[in-house]
Amino acid sequence: MTIAEKIYLAKSNKTFTLFKEGLFYKCYNEDAMLFVKRVKKYKVSSKFIKSAGSVVNSIGFPVSETEKENLSFEIICKKISAENFKKKNEDVVFLINDFEIKNDYEVWEQSIQTSANKTINHTNESYDRTIQLENIATMISNYDLANNTPMQGLSFIQDLKIKIQEIV
Repeated sequence: MTIAEKIYLAKSNKTFTLFKEGLFYKCYNEDAMLFVKRVKKYKVSSKFIKSAGSVVNSIGFPVSETEKENLSFEIICKKISAENFKKKNEDVVFLINDFEIKNDYEVWEQSIQTSANKTINHTNESYDRTIQLENIATMISNYDLANNTPMQGLSFIQDLKIKIQEIV
């Protein structure tokens, strides 16, 4: 089954599907939202998939988790208010009672994107700070103590102190 077909199935308000992919169960877009909101908070992976022509949100967890009492299919069924579930090949399909349960996907997806952008901005700021601190370390290691007066050394340290305070 292609990723585009899996995304299409995730849009259905009547079913929730866990796709077995190797040693993991995965769900996509609307189903991922439902899982994270109702069953268990997992980190959502967002990735542009060329064959689908869009960003795809997914979560995945080891198949062995469903054998444990805290994440069995029966518990998942209850948490998402599903009528029942059935195995279709290696995938698991849950029949949903509440047809409006997936309606707020766009809002949820927007919040995921906002959260991802904040993480990227924070990472960029951390990277910039690291570069600036590395530049200061280089300045210190290149400073020629032998050819500078004590006053020049104190002035140099004062300049470094100001630069560090600007970074932090």
